Amino acid sequence: MSRFFKTSSAIALTFAAATAAFADTPVLQSAGALAFNDANTLFVGDGRAGVVHAFDLGDDQIADQSTYALGRAKTFEGRTIFENINADIGALLGVPADQVEINDMVMHKPSKQIFLSVHRGLGPDAEALIVKVNQGKIELVDLTKANHSTQDLGALPANETIEFDRPLYQLAITDIDYYNDEIFVAGVSNEEFGSTLRRISYPFDGTAETSKIEIWHAVHAQWETRAPIITQTIVELEGEATMIALYRCTPVVRIPLADLEDGKQVRGEMIAELGYGNSPIDTIAYTNAWTGQQNVLVTNTHRSAASYALDTLATAEEMPTGEGVQPLFGIGGAEYTPIPISGVVHIDTVDESWAVTVRENPEDPRILEMHTLAMPMFFERSDHVVEMNWDGAPDPFGFHVDPPLQFN
Repeated sequence: MSRFFKTSSAIALTFAAATAAFADTPVLQSAGALAFNDANTLFVGDGRAGVVHAFDLGDDQIADQSTYALGRAKTFEGRTIFENINADIGALLGVPADQVEINDMVMHKPSKQIFLSVHRGLGPDAEALIVKVNQGKIELVDLTKANHSTQDLGALPANETIEFDRPLYQLAITDIDYYNDEIFVAGVSNEEFGSTLRRISYPFDGTAETSKIEIWHAVHAQWETRAPIITQTIVELEGEATMIALYRCTPVVRIPLADLEDGKQVRGEMIAELGYGNSPIDTIAYTNAWTGQQNVLVTNTHRSAASYALDTLATAEEMPTGEGVQPLFGIGGAEYTPIPISGVVHIDTVDESWAVTVRENPEDPRILEMHTLAMPMFFERSDHVVEMNWDGAPDPFGFHVDPPLQFN
């Protein structure tokens, strides 16, 4: 363990420096879902406070990462940016790895810089911070240098819990997406019709349009209004801006943005079922650079990732609903391509060639690493032991034509 942790004196110095740097930081009571607009504004979901923060980071807080090598895509060799990212963040913040919680990750697409929302410590007293990756090193984001505004979401759960002592504030803001000068914030309210989508213009003007979301749940064979969207992405389906929403147990739902009107109860169309005993973790939209096909990728807890073509999502028929429909415990609805990745906690695209992940180490799932994956296969060759690993073995794919990959 010693290679992952600093000495106690070094930790004390790091802790003091971090505390001093953040003495005047706008208060983040919690740091959860992240999103960027088309420029340098970082949105941070603060479920405990019931607000979304907007930090205009400016050019001084964002550094171009285009020269940082991500791997060699043609041989399916990514780069492990951090072997134990919790330990690296903990070393910066002055705590051991098991006192670091990574809540979300987002890529600032113009600069290719990675930002993460983290908690220093666990539980209700954890300190919320934003960190970034700069040329393979973890750095604190100095939020005091950013122009800052907030949007109050109102009517969010405070200290309530649901079954198994799950604090509801942790579900107050489950995901944020930016699209055409608006953010779309999923989560729960403290009303009986709990599943809520908020549509908010940016710059903030103090108002938020709120829609209540109802969906058919094939596993339970019933209409549901409480459990929230867990992860979402916005795409254009046949020219219409549409949210693809994923629920923890486990519908895939299509919601046209045009349906999201203030005060309206919206019935999303369930077009696929991911299968019980599994939960979606993250979702991204991406383009297959080999074919030009546009897709949505969903990572899962207990199944391979699923890649849905946008054409399929656009034309998929709504699954059977209503009285007499029997529970569906298996996978169903819109067809998808299985993508053999697992253990991925967070994922985002860098460009059309690379995705970056926070994932379980393939040999030790207790350790989280930050690693890049070549797209569109999302495949890392070094994770596997195959015949071609041996000297002199057949090499039908020509992987050994290039010299061993090295990083500076």
